[in-house]
Amino acid sequence: MSPLARRIACSAAMKAVLMASASAPAFAQTGTEASIFSPANIAGGLLRAGVSYARMVADIRYGALEVDAERGAVMLRDLQIRGIGDQAACQVTLGRAQFSGITFWGAEDMRGRLDAADLKIANNCFGPQAAMIGMVTGSDSIPVARLALDWRQVSSSGAGQLDLEIVSPEIARIEGSVDFDYVSIYLPDALKKLAQQSGPTDLEDPGADDPAMGEDRSDSFATNPERPEVGLRGTLRAAHLSIEDLGVWGRLGPILPPDATNPQAIDAGIVTAEPGSPLSEVQEGLAAAVKGFVAQPGIVTAEIRPEAPVDFDSRGWTEAGDPVAFFAPVFTNAAPRPPLRLIADPSAAGDARSLGLALARGEGVPMNHRRAIGLLSPLKGDAEVSLALATMIAEADPAAAYPHAMAAANLGAPGAPAVLDRIEAKLPTAVLLAAQMPAATPLKDEMFASVQALRDAALAREQGDGVPRSYALAWRLAASAAAAGDGAAQALMARLNARFGAEPVWITAREAAADAAMGDWTTRKLGTVLAGAAQ
Repeated sequence: MSPLARRIACSAAMKAVLMASASAPAFAQTGTEASIFSPANIAGGLLRAGVSYARMVADIRYGALEVDAERGAVMLRDLQIRGIGDQAACQVTLGRAQFSGITFWGAEDMRGRLDAADLKIANNCFGPQAAMIGMVTGSDSIPVARLALDWRQVSSSGAGQLDLEIVSPEIARIEGSVDFDYVSIYLPDALKKLAQQSGPTDLEDPGADDPAMGEDRSDSFATNPERPEVGLRGTLRAAHLSIEDLGVWGRLGPILPPDATNPQAIDAGIVTAEPGSPLSEVQEGLAAAVKGFVAQPGIVTAEIRPEAPVDFDSRGWTEAGDPVAFFAPVFTNAAPRPPLRLIADPSAAGDARSLGLALARGEGVPMNHRRAIGLLSPLKGDAEVSLALATMIAEADPAAAYPHAMAAANLGAPGAPAVLDRIEAKLPTAVLLAAQMPAATPLKDEMFASVQALRDAALAREQGDGVPRSYALAWRLAASAAAAGDGAAQALMARLNARFGAEPVWITAREAAADAAMGDWTTRKLGTVLAGAAQ
């Protein structure tokens, strides 16, 4: 392996170790000495092993490595990296790097943050370009006072967010963000290609994997011109990128050729697409922003702020300018605009529903659950409002939140059954059953028309699908279907028994449901009705 390849492999290994450490599940340690298999010890061990391996290609020292398993945080302090041999002039120092807020195992909503401070990369690390870089930076290194990267991924919906900030003193500040309603890498035929190209190796064939004796099949993609299509697809809500001058232009401007900054040269260098094309319009906007910056150095911002989320698929883009023309960013010399409408005076907002939901989510106005609950509680029959109330109230009072969650599920709010399940996990069985409709609740005649009708009604009550959830009613309806030999109804009853076990309050509710089922069987003559419906 060449020296360059070794360095690349080492860098990749270190990055993988750091990310693995930061992504360790956040479980609390018990006692002063946790198990060797605790996530904290595993994360620390992997990181230390990675540093030891990397010392084969560079001198590496650090002041401290701190792992907080309970909060899912890894902190590395006072890192120093110095090259070896002909790379000895390359030095990198880092005051602090923290990976925090990572929840990996079983998390629907994963958030993380990389926060680095006091980073310096020597200009000599860039070889022949060191002198030019020194003219731009004004020193012998590239300083980064702060590098922050926040990310969020919602597993259920495929949504994702990314926020970036880089502050280099006396050089520039870079900020960016991207907000996806859905995002995914598209690789539809990778497994198919691998399956087609991979076959069993004939151990009796001495040339099976020897290029000198036969066909080299070690890399099926290397000789296959039909590589799998790869693309990025999703739905974009908003994005922006801004670059603010903190002093670099004062050093860079004087060394540029005089003609490089005149308006005609800027237009000629940027506006290259066919006149009147979508790409040309974007380039003209960029040229105008660059000319504005040259006239008064400050900031250049590119924004994508569609009125509605935009669906995209990169597989149709063949030129570098295609995504630029598709998203049509707007360039300005101002700070980025907020990606949503702001509420200037919440007290003057007349729409209680819109303001309440905004306060609940912290969108357009600072989050305030107390005020949101006060505005939304009087509103009835609204699925989105009921779900918002359930989510907010559940933090402090799961029992009070449960009726709102049932109402949201009954009204068909997306995600309401999951909220119901999370609230139920916090409630004692007695409180849970008391909040639901009792077994003696009157039911509609059509629920008893057939075994299938009984089964469907029982499942709907169990799940809270279009009707208020009630385990007692689910048992009552399932009991009659199970008596007719319906396997799904029998499985439903087994699930409820397995969940609540021998809890006295459940046994009481179950017996009341059994009595109600017997009443249905006799008064509705279900033995005859169900037998006739099956014929």
